[in-house]
Amino acid sequence: MRQSNLFFKMMPVLLAFCLFIGSIMPNTVLVANGAEYPDNYESLSNEEKQAYLEQQLKEVNEKLDNLASQSKDTEEYINALDEKIRYMNNQLTISKQEMNTSKDKISTLERQYSENEKKIASLQLEIEQLSEDSIVLKEKFDASQQLYAQRARAMYVSGNMTTLEAILTSKDISTLLTRLEMIRRVSRQDKELLENLQNEGRALSSAQKELRDKKDSLTNNQQALAATQQTLTATVKNLEKQQVDFADKQKVYESEKSEADNLLVKIQEDTKNYSEFRHQSQEDIEEINREIEEAAQKYIKELEQQTTTATTTTTAPSTSARPDLPANPTNPKPSTTTTTTQSSSNKLSLTYPVPSQTRITTAYGSAGYTGHTGVDFACASGSNVVAAESGIVIKSTDITGHANGSCSCSYTGGGYHSYGRYIVIMHDKKNAKGEWVYTLYAHNSSRVVSEGQRVTKGQLIAYSGTTGNSSGPHCHFEVRTPTSAYEHCVNPTNYLP
Repeated sequence: MRQSNLFFKMMPVLLAFCLFIGSIMPNTVLVANGAEYPDNYESLSNEEKQAYLEQQLKEVNEKLDNLASQSKDTEEYINALDEKIRYMNNQLTISKQEMNTSKDKISTLERQYSENEKKIASLQLEIEQLSEDSIVLKEKFDASQQLYAQRARAMYVSGNMTTLEAILTSKDISTLLTRLEMIRRVSRQDKELLENLQNEGRALSSAQKELRDKKDSLTNNQQALAATQQTLTATVKNLEKQQVDFADKQKVYESEKSEADNLLVKIQEDTKNYSEFRHQSQEDIEEINREIEEAAQKYIKELEQQTTTATTTTTAPSTSARPDLPANPTNPKPSTTTTTTQSSSNKLSLTYPVPSQTRITTAYGSAGYTGHTGVDFACASGSNVVAAESGIVIKSTDITGHANGSCSCSYTGGGYHSYGRYIVIMHDKKNAKGEWVYTLYAHNSSRVVSEGQRVTKGQLIAYSGTTGNSSGPHCHFEVRTPTSAYEHCVNPTNYLP
């Protein structure tokens, strides 16, 4: 009984201790790029994120040193190096954000500086005009004041006849009326003179007050201009420092990527199971994704209008594989002939994109490597690549960089990038859920179909190669559903035989 009572007494203490431990232990979640981050990572400031990433880099560097002491030519070492590169990429992303923030601040400060300069110039003109107006008003006031003073002195010297005196000293009524009229006129003139003097005094006082206010405003704006200039100078210096720091990090990042890519090629040369280099620019991904989605929207209405029944349909111009087709045409023109094909089934059924290689050499997702959005079929360069199912080619193009900066794309610098020479097909048969299905074929050495062309299942569409982000000859195959978006990539093995 005593033990039981003791247990219940200790229970609150134990619970409190557990809560305390839980509060100080950082919870982590597995994010898309395969690295662990605190669950409150996104709510951290950039400084806190950078500090966290620095700590992670320190730990992964220790891991790399231990692995390197045994051998760098291992998948484990490359995976650790990939983790380091991901952390470094996140650092670069934060640095870009900070530089953009600084640039925005500079633009705002420059705009404020320009507006202040305009205000100061305007105030200076207003002050000049008010100064001139004040001089004129002062001269008028002084003249009126002098005239009123003269009138007052004259009244004092001549004496001031009151109405009572006029009545008592007048000999007759005519003299009385004359004197009263004179007193009235003199009083009216004196009143007008006094009112003018008062009005001019008020106008002068108002003008002088406005002049003082404008001068105070000018002083404040000049001080604000100086403060803006000081902040602007400091922000520009900070941006320059950020740019130098970013360039240094970028240099190390590219060096680490190059090492990871070289090690990957070295390992894969033994097995010939080539795939992609594992670090692609997010900007490139987003830009390519936008182009594919735009292409899908262009043709989706056309496919929606087609019947899904197993009836005879007349297709658009097609260039099926023919003996008279050039061996490796890169930019073919669609045939002008019209063919009629019989749909054998309305059920989506994909075939392997490379008939000569049905073994997947690099799997989807983390089974292959973190972030792999398709499957790879390693094959000799020039192997036939065929349409996995019937449909319409919505994209058939080459992703190349432009060293001369003549295009707006983010992948610049010349040569092939990302998917290299690639093709996207929107299939005319939907999956079991009634959703559109898209397949993508990348890294081809050449393409033999064009955008807008209809293809049949198993039809030759390209020859395999190693263009773009590729470590060696292979076909990268993706399945996207229900849309053509990059984030809707699914495991192709769910659809392959």
